[in-house]
Amino acid sequence: MKRIIVLYLSLIFMHVGHVFEEVWGRFWIMNKVGLGLYLFLNLLLFAIPLLLFYHTLSEKRWAIVLSTIYAIFMGMQGIGHTVAVIVTHRYFDGFAGCYTGLVMIVISPFLIFNLLNILRTNKQK
Repeated sequence: MKRIIVLYLSLIFMHVGHVFEEVWGRFWIMNKVGLGLYLFLNLLLFAIPLLLFYHTLSEKRWAIVLSTIYAIFMGMQGIGHTVAVIVTHRYFDGFAGCYTGLVMIVISPFLIFNLLNILRTNKQK
């Protein structure tokens, strides 16, 4: 469980950093919807993994499954931002978020593996 705590908190920390990077780099979607709405929506999206983290620590099966989906989503975010920057050569006013995205690409598989391991272990009990 210690590994999951470190990995989950690392991913959540990168999630926050990712939003800061998107704001700093003027991610194109933020320019379309406005900073206020963008930050509000990201606050809602940030509250979900915090709630899931709490229930994952209690080893609730539904929370572990949804946390796995969150980790997959964050890894895909990282891949998407990185590929978009490489293809378009646009970071500022484009696809800002690739630097934290690279870290999320590294953390996500480890978290996914450990979460699935808990599901397998609990299923055998």
